[in-house]
Order: sequence, then C-alpha cells, then structure tokens
Amino acid sequence: MKARYLTMAIIATLPFSQALAQIDFNGFGSVRASYSDSDFGAAPFRYLEEGEVTFKGESLFALQARSELGEGLSATVQLFAEGRDDFDVEARWAYLSYQLNDTHQLHVGKLANPIFHQSEYEKVGYAHNFSRLPTAVYVDFEFATMEGISLGSQFSLGDSDLTLETKLSYGSWDGEVFIASIRNNVPLGFDNLFSLNLTLSSDWWKLFAGTFITEIDGEQVDQQSILPAVQGSIELALAQGATQADVTTYTDAITWDEKDAMYWFAGFGIDYNNILLDAEYVNYVIDDSSDAENDAWYVALGYRFNEFVVTIHTEEQTQDRDFSILNNVQSPVLLASGQRVISSLAFTEFDASGITLRYDFHPSAAFKIDYLKGENTRTDIGDYSIVSAGIDFIF
Repeated sequence: MKARYLTMAIIATLPFSQALAQIDFNGFGSVRASYSDSDFGAAPFRYLEEGEVTFKGESLFALQARSELGEGLSATVQLFAEGRDDFDVEARWAYLSYQLNDTHQLHVGKLANPIFHQSEYEKVGYAHNFSRLPTAVYVDFEFATMEGISLGSQFSLGDSDLTLETKLSYGSWDGEVFIASIRNNVPLGFDNLFSLNLTLSSDWWKLFAGTFITEIDGEQVDQQSILPAVQGSIELALAQGATQADVTTYTDAITWDEKDAMYWFAGFGIDYNNILLDAEYVNYVIDDSSDAENDAWYVALGYRFNEFVVTIHTEEQTQDRDFSILNNVQSPVLLASGQRVISSLAFTEFDASGITLRYDFHPSAAFKIDYLKGENTRTDIGDYSIVSAGIDFIF
C-alpha cells in the first residue's frame, strides 16, 4: 500500500500526459530458504531462527523508480522490503541527480552510505556470486543510508585502459543500532559524515579503497546502555574514596557521545580467464571510547564455467579489547569496571568458510545454493552452520 501511494505521488509531480513515459521502473529481489544450526541452539544471525527453515530471513524485494526531468536532472526513489522486517516497505533511497558533465554526477537526498566497497549494492544478490556477502565485512549496518550529498566521478587515465572511479560524500544519519551486549536497539546518530571511495580498474582487475569519518551523537547509547551498567561501580568507588575527578575521567573514557569514528577498507578483485579472486579488509572503531576496534576480512576464489559459478570463501571478524583508554583512571574499582565494559562490547568474534554454486538459468535470474560453517565465540552459539537455497533476480 505504501509503495503504491509513493509511486502515485511521483507520477503526480509530472505533467500527466508525459508522466508514464518519463518514469523508468526497475528492481531486484531474492527469494531464499535458509536453515541454521548451532552448538547451543541460537542462530548466528539475528534474522534467522535456529533449527527452522525460514523463507523470510534472507528474502527481499525492491522497486526503483527513476524520472528524467531534462537537462541532466533526474529523480530516483527506491522502495525496499525485507522478510526479516515483515516486508514493511521503506523508501531506502530518495534523491535528485544532476549530470554536471561527462565526468561528474551530483546526488542530493537520501543516499546509500558507501561504507565498504560493495555496500551500495550489497542487497542486490544478483550482482555477486554469494548467497549473502561475507557477513564478517558486510554486517548489515543499520546506517547503510545517509542524508546528504555525493559527487561521483569517472576518469579515463591517459591512453591506457585504466579507469579511476571516485565518490566523495558528506551528510548525516540518525536511527537505532543493535547493541549486542544488552541485546537491544538504542538511538544513535552520525554528524558531519565525510566519505571517500576510490576504485582503479582495468579489463580484468581492480583495486579499491575508501574511508569515512564521522562524529558520534551517542548520548542515548551512553544514557541507556553504558552509564546504567557502571552506576553501581561508580557508587562503590566513591564510597571507597575515589574522587569526583576520577569518576569524570572514567566516564569520559568509556562513553561514546561526541567521539570520532573512522571506517576504512581496501581490497582487490580479479576476473581472468574464468578465474575469480576477491579480497577485502576493513577496520572500524569509535576512537577514545569503550567501543571495540573491529578487524574483518574475506577472501573468495571462484571459477566460471558456462552458466555456472562455483565460489569458495573464508572470512573472519575480530574485536580488540583496548584498555589503554583507562590509563588515567586511578580507582581500582573503576579500572576493573571499565575493563568489564570494554570486554562486554567486544562481544562478537567469528570465522566462517563456505561454498556457493550459482546457476544463471535465466537472463535476469540466478539460482544459488550455499553451505557456510564457522565458529562464533559468543557462548550461546559456538560452532554453527547455515544452508540456503534460492533465486536472486533483477527486472
């Protein structure tokens, strides 16, 4: 219902006699059945139900409408619905584009946040050879979109076949994030978000890297998650003679609000004589806070024969417990409390290896079957495995 009303609203903004001719519709989707199993009876990913086959967890649909307004100006809206969210429709993208010249294009509005190399299109299953992009890197961040402006550019380098693509973005984001240590969603914001992505490519290879930095609006995370967890330790420390200055030093160290966060990635891709090799490494952390530094990577090797592609991959995510932010805390009680907070936020570490078979049985659809097995250090998961099969399509 929401999708129909929004599409009608787009059409209503154009001259009626030309509206349908000026709007192009396309989209993508996935229909996938998934089954997960683990040592301790808990699914490794929140959207799966351990021990049950589900068609909702990894199924999705998206419809994109684009209207050419003339003289290089266009408008785009993407309506998106995932089974894990009961297929509630949201306007994932909604932006204006302006073609400045043959090299540069400007976008303004609600845009994809290019966190890592494939973040902009990670939901388009047809665009890659996995059932799901390696989750060690592509964690399904809540802040996959942003409100702001971006400049996309493409440069041909001299007389060679090299192409350099860049994307420079600025904006902000407000929403909720899932905090694993308390198993709940908490409001969070990104202010003054700057990002830069670079891709250098030739006929059969590409190199890529990128980063974004932002200031964290984390007052609600502090008030709802971090500070309530340490209130008892603060009261005990004060009762044992800790000074208010030491308490302030302690809370300044572990809280998130107005701290800077940095995300960066680098990797490569090769497609040569039907051999496919891809790798990506990422790192991210909220500086000078109790947030754990995340390191994640994956390597994938595939081979294409006719309409089939077989891909094997391995992936890993680790979190570093850095206690150095507590170096100026004098109270033993507060020091021990801070170490517990940091350890609790370094909550998820896992590795996995998998194999995926892709069969392009139709020009616009691919059948995939996938087996993934790994270990998650969360005590309620342990060793786990996921089997999935389904169809990714575009239209």
